[in-house]
Amino acid sequence: MEWWKTIAPLVGVVLGSLGTLLGQKLSDSRTLRRDRLLAKEEAKERLAAERTALQRESIMEIQHALEARMAVNSVPSGGRLSDQFREVSTQSALNLYAHIARLEDRELAASVQEWLGGHPNAAAARTALDALQDRLSQHLRALYADR
Repeated sequence: MEWWKTIAPLVGVVLGSLGTLLGQKLSDSRTLRRDRLLAKEEAKERLAAERTALQRESIMEIQHALEARMAVNSVPSGGRLSDQFREVSTQSALNLYAHIARLEDRELAASVQEWLGGHPNAAAARTALDALQDRLSQHLRALYADR
């Protein structure tokens, strides 16, 4: 009896199975690597989108708070503000510094803080605020353009 005729098919089956297992492992590792890369890229894109949304929200909130601050500061000496308006402007002022801290453009943040420092009169404050609002709007448009 020739024993190699009996063992040769078994060896072929074993080697074929090992080859299939090795090929499957290599395929699985490539798939896993590709999935990890895709997940990283998606996370980066999501983070960038969230950061941009936060920047947009912060700029819009800063613009509203600056207008409220200007309105409160420009009330004539005999004028009276409603309690609701005073509450909203106070809340805006409290949140303003948190939004300034969120700005990635430090020069823009410094400009906002500088405007908050005070002005000699209402006309100078309005002129400075208009220029600052223009810069904020340009920055906001750039954020929307980057989508």
